[in-house]
Amino acid sequence: MKQTRRDFLWTAGAAGAVLAWRRAQDVAWPAQQVAAAGWEPGEESQLISTCLVCPARCGIRGRMVDGRLVAITGNPLHPVSRGGLCPRGIGGVQTLYHPDRLTAPRLRVGERGAGEWRAITQEEAIALIAERLGAIRTSGRPESLALVAGHCDGSMRDLWLRFLEAFGSPNYVADDYDDGTDAVMALMHGIARRPGYDLDRSARVLSFGAPLFESWWSPLQAYVAFGGPEGERGPQRRPALVQVDTRFSRTAAWAHEWVGVRPGTHAVLALGIAYVLINEELYDADFVARYVSGFEDRTDEAGRVQPGYRSLVQRNYRTEEVSAITGVPVERIVALAKAFGEERPSVAVCGPDVLLAPDGLLAGLAVHSLNVLAGNINRPGGVLFGEDPPLSPLDPPIPDTAARAGSARAAFTRNEAPFGRGDPPRRFAEAAASGAAIPGVLFLYYSNPLASSAQPDAWRSALSRTPFIVSFSPFLDETARYADLILPDLLPWERWQDGQPPPSFPYPVWCVVRPLVQGSVTAVHTGEAVLALARALGDDVARNLPWADFEALLRARAAGLFEVERGMAFGDAFERANLRQMEERGWWLREHTEFEAFWEDLVTRGGWVDLFHDETDTAGLARTPDGRIALMPARLERVLDAEQPERRPYVLSSTLIAPPEEFPLRLIPYRVSTLASGSLSLEPWLAEQPTVFADRYWRPWVEVNPATAARLGLEDNASVWIISARGRYRALLKVFPGAAPDTVCAPYGLRHPDGELANPLQLLDGSTDPLTGLPCWFTSTVRLERA
Repeated sequence: MKQTRRDFLWTAGAAGAVLAWRRAQDVAWPAQQVAAAGWEPGEESQLISTCLVCPARCGIRGRMVDGRLVAITGNPLHPVSRGGLCPRGIGGVQTLYHPDRLTAPRLRVGERGAGEWRAITQEEAIALIAERLGAIRTSGRPESLALVAGHCDGSMRDLWLRFLEAFGSPNYVADDYDDGTDAVMALMHGIARRPGYDLDRSARVLSFGAPLFESWWSPLQAYVAFGGPEGERGPQRRPALVQVDTRFSRTAAWAHEWVGVRPGTHAVLALGIAYVLINEELYDADFVARYVSGFEDRTDEAGRVQPGYRSLVQRNYRTEEVSAITGVPVERIVALAKAFGEERPSVAVCGPDVLLAPDGLLAGLAVHSLNVLAGNINRPGGVLFGEDPPLSPLDPPIPDTAARAGSARAAFTRNEAPFGRGDPPRRFAEAAASGAAIPGVLFLYYSNPLASSAQPDAWRSALSRTPFIVSFSPFLDETARYADLILPDLLPWERWQDGQPPPSFPYPVWCVVRPLVQGSVTAVHTGEAVLALARALGDDVARNLPWADFEALLRARAAGLFEVERGMAFGDAFERANLRQMEERGWWLREHTEFEAFWEDLVTRGGWVDLFHDETDTAGLARTPDGRIALMPARLERVLDAEQPERRPYVLSSTLIAPPEEFPLRLIPYRVSTLASGSLSLEPWLAEQPTVFADRYWRPWVEVNPATAARLGLEDNASVWIISARGRYRALLKVFPGAAPDTVCAPYGLRHPDGELANPLQLLDGSTDPLTGLPCWFTSTVRLERA
């Protein structure tokens, strides 16, 4: 049978995931093979842990031979990944034994960035840091300690925050990936939490720019829902997936249907679908009447009629007009709306292509309004707001006078956006670079802003002004090179830690990370370095961090799970289904009467989960003052009236500003995988894993539509410069019909073989959404020149 292009793209896009899934099968040596090889295999063991490579926190199973980690596969008991593992998780073995890994503290001896170091001991490193911290605390400036941390969750984040509070600093700068969905939920539901999606029980998933199989919060959650084992669903068919996106991505290749839209028009299409749902009466009218406000027009205190959601949608998003804006045919818009309204439960997922835009917050409201119309909030197969696992809380800290004074002072990263937390790393770098707020001591924990930031020049200036910089990076990355001291962390396969899957999985889960192999004797777990620093600083700080080591902290947190009468240690599909059914009927049986046995079970199985969600609790719908979901949030309307009276909810700018003649192409950055500070170059095998292209690896590339490439006189595989008003970088050209005309689709997180960065974010124009402060990824324009 002749293979179609779509079949080919599907195969290429799925290759890495299928390989990851199949690797879960263990390798055994039959006696005949042992005899033929002439030697005995080494002593083997297996241990369960959790992957910390990306925010998904999937379960892993390590296979050790003679004490060395030789393979990483998935933990079939993990409730989210269920035995699956992405190529990035499998490739962790390469990171563990990477020849460039730092295994001992290094102290700078030359100029910053010159790469001149000398080795020192752990004790010397802790003493030096404590001396610097003691000096700024004695001088009455404890708030001048700042921590810039990459994605950090669970007890490690709690430990950092507690250390800063005990020391006297409010400056925890989160350098993670904020998508703005928590701000949308806070306005509409009064719940400042990213939404959870019950993909397993959905009938239809309508994804607006969400990279479900690539760099979403939990790609394995999507793999399991759409292509994993049916164990817990039985014969139920898997959800239908519709991907609305500007480019033909891996997620689009996996989808049942791809809807290509013009850049910046995802939310317009969403409101066009809402127009059909309302006119055809396909929305859940009973749900809207009982639990939603703002749907109908209202009369304000001055007697003026204020339009509601229905009026705004019917007035501004007629199907023909939406088709002209988005490029999606009228009949297809109608078909999408009817399928979404008729195939229940349906759920709309909002991705960064929608939110990282000048009207990102308003666009996020527009997409999520489809879930409100469908009435699929706090219902199976819809949007569920989960909760954190019931860990034992840490005792309230007892700060001394110096700590109270420092913590009360203004943080370096004051947020001026009315909603959300904006872009703290950018604000921090700009404040330090300008001299407005220069830290006395800066800690860098899994953050490499010189490689990942869109403002590398501001970061270079900020680093140059900072008197003392400590990096905890286990590799000499771009930012670590500017540190005065590097105290390298143990890698995730060598240390105790914990983690929580992202809120996209709507049930509380606590994952245990335990050592699979013996760590380097000269490296130190950063959590235990923090505890050692607290002890070195004296009783006023140390009394707030009393644990002997990080495992002791985890055991103390796990006591809350033992005491609460719900949930269970990770189990197989039967055990999970049995727990859910029991709790739905109000039953729960204790598995262990002693904490030690409970703790051993958690460590052996990988963690704790509670799969019961009370869908009758109206607090899962909204926690607003009137208890109703706000389609027209009053706080948002007040801000718009005061600051931007020309902008209204559900009245979106239909198109982006036309590109200037000098830079005629729209830049569309996207993430190939959940890459933390560009660490892909550390794992060569990952560089060979295809996206939707089987022939693109090792060298960075950009994608251009065939018509655009022909107009520019550029051929496939040409070496080009991508140039914006702010900078340029090199890449190979991929002529790709899945790219929209007049766009340059640029993957983020890649490097050339010699280590040269290829970061499209450093070409961005610096614009933000004024309502959230989040950067705009899709407003910048570029040109291409042959390199």
